[in-house]
Amino acid sequence: MKKVLSVASMLAVGIMLQASVVSAHVPIPGIDSATLFQWPAGQEPNLDGDLSEWDIVPEDYFVPFDSHFEYYLGLGQENDESNLSFRVVAGWSAGTNRLYFMMERFDNYWDRNGVGAVAAGDDSWEIMIDADHGGEQHFALADDFEDADERQRNQGRFVQNAHCVWPEMPDANRAVGWKWWFNSNSTWHDEAPWGDYGFQLDGQVNSGEVTARIEMMSAAWDDFHWIGPDDSQIHTFTEGNTIGLGWVVHDMDSAEEDNGGASDGGWGINPNIQMWFDCGNCSDFLLAPLDPRVDFSNVPTAVEEQSWGRIKAVYIQ
Repeated sequence: MKKVLSVASMLAVGIMLQASVVSAHVPIPGIDSATLFQWPAGQEPNLDGDLSEWDIVPEDYFVPFDSHFEYYLGLGQENDESNLSFRVVAGWSAGTNRLYFMMERFDNYWDRNGVGAVAAGDDSWEIMIDADHGGEQHFALADDFEDADERQRNQGRFVQNAHCVWPEMPDANRAVGWKWWFNSNSTWHDEAPWGDYGFQLDGQVNSGEVTARIEMMSAAWDDFHWIGPDDSQIHTFTEGNTIGLGWVVHDMDSAEEDNGGASDGGWGINPNIQMWFDCGNCSDFLLAPLDPRVDFSNVPTAVEEQSWGRIKAVYIQ
């Protein structure tokens, strides 16, 4: 069994004494204790899709493909890596007070046409953030509030859910912008300094095998207001605390199936698909201190000739 717990045991008792008193969320298959890698202030990743900076992150921070659970096709953890494979790291920085995400993804077909009825209609990465570990629901339904303004006020108010899609398609029928918040009128949450990304794709959109390299940055909100950041309360991340995180990697394998409104698969960080609705079904992540195993003076600046994604694409034939 993969043990991210080694990070906590090495970095130690002090973290646990600082940790918030919280109820447990849903565990990740094969991982005893998920941990957010801390980037030093001023050394956060450049959001350009070059993942070489992430090579310094120890393996026990990674959430591998085989820890994810497929919902829609009933595959569970019986996955075909010739169709899809990926690895993920989540991190944070006290210097910027932001979360950072990295994914390297091999896919036999990258769907991005801006149409469809499921998961923003395209291949996407749906991420849920519960920064204060409260477990609230992401969005308000029609029956939750009679008043439309109050209902809009509560979309993503205490926890946030975003479908992240690339490349950007400003004229798409759905999911305009790269970070789509379901039911929210917000037009600013996906712009720096609140959100940003880097994206590279080896291969062609809507045409055969690809390797995608994705980096993201996001603020988190204790009280989000769609009108703007001045009306919202940002969350302050504290070393040693635990937050709730969830994500689902959505895979659409053809335009025909996409237009029919069916997803070809959704791989979540834990077996509870209800995480898309409320963060009580997300997973716990510890905000780790700086890892003493890492020499941050050696953060690479050159792109490696053979990345994990290229190697993956070679041996999966």
